[in-house]
Parts: sequence; structure tokens; C-alpha cells
Amino acid sequence: MSEITEAIAARQTQITQLQSDIETLQRAASVLGGGTNAPAKASSRPKAPAKPKAKSQPKQKAKTKRKQHQWSAAEKAAIGRRMKAYWAKRRKAKG
Repeated sequence: MSEITEAIAARQTQITQLQSDIETLQRAASVLGGGTNAPAKASSRPKAPAKPKAKSQPKQKAKTKRKQHQWSAAEKAAIGRRMKAYWAKRRKAKG
């Protein structure tokens, strides 16, 4: 178990050293690049790769929200008659 803890400690030391190196390089890059702000501390996780920006295309009109069909009274009555006939036929077939 002590070998594992020693290995963990060694890796943590390496991480600390690498973070220090990153901070130094970022400061140097901001000075050379003319930037005035340097990040205070590098994060321990790498950033996700940046997505390439798509060429600007004219925005399409937003799709209109489809309205639900409103059944008329006559349509509702016709549906009711069909369903009653359907269930009556099933009851008759069942026995």
C-alpha cells in the first residue's frame, strides 16, 4: 500500500510542477501577445476543444407551433358512433 501512496504523491508533485509551468507560460504568452490579463491559476482539468464556428448563415424563420386539431361537435359524434360500433363488434366476436 505504501508504494501506491508514494506513486500518488509523486504524481501530485508532477501535477503541481506542471501547473506552475503552465502559469509561467501563460504569463509569458500574455506579455508577448500584448494581453494585459493573465489567468491567476491554471485549472486542473484541460478545457474542451473549441468548436469551429460555422459560417454565418441567415437565420431561418422560427417554425410556427402546430396547433392541435379542434374537433367539431359533428366529428366527435361520428367518432363516438364508430367506437361504439367497434366495441360492440369486439364483444360479439368474443362471445
